[in-house]
Amino acid sequence: MNIKITDSELLDIQFEDLKNFSETRIVNMKRKIVLNFMENSDVIGFVTFDMRYFNKNAYITYYLVPEERGKGKGKKMLSFAIDFAFNELNLERITAEVYEYNEKSLKLLEKLGFKIEGRIRKGKYHNGRYYDILIYGMLKEEKRAG
Repeated sequence: MNIKITDSELLDIQFEDLKNFSETRIVNMKRKIVLNFMENSDVIGFVTFDMRYFNKNAYITYYLVPEERGKGKGKKMLSFAIDFAFNELNLERITAEVYEYNEKSLKLLEKLGFKIEGRIRKGKYHNGRYYDILIYGMLKEEKRAG
């Protein structure tokens, strides 16, 4: 057997096997939707949705510039993004992966109603050691209930 290293698969997945793969492996389409949050003309933060259109869910990433933290703006941004995801994008769930050392982000997700769903052990290497990645999720019906 020989090996050829490339930047894409050289073999198409057979139709009957598609059910075993994530849609990101099946369809090559733009998956990113970004909400950029502005004050005056300055961008102060963003929430990005890495969409999974077929399954009506998304992974989120969020960021707020350091000088705006501690003022409730991160909570406001994320609350808006959650409402946007469920009401405008019609998603069924949102997923967030957070490094265990990012305590402020963990607390924010929990305060907004995200539930811990799992842990990727030693999934992040930072400053000479490994850390766990915590997986949080929120379902549309949980947002309605909250």
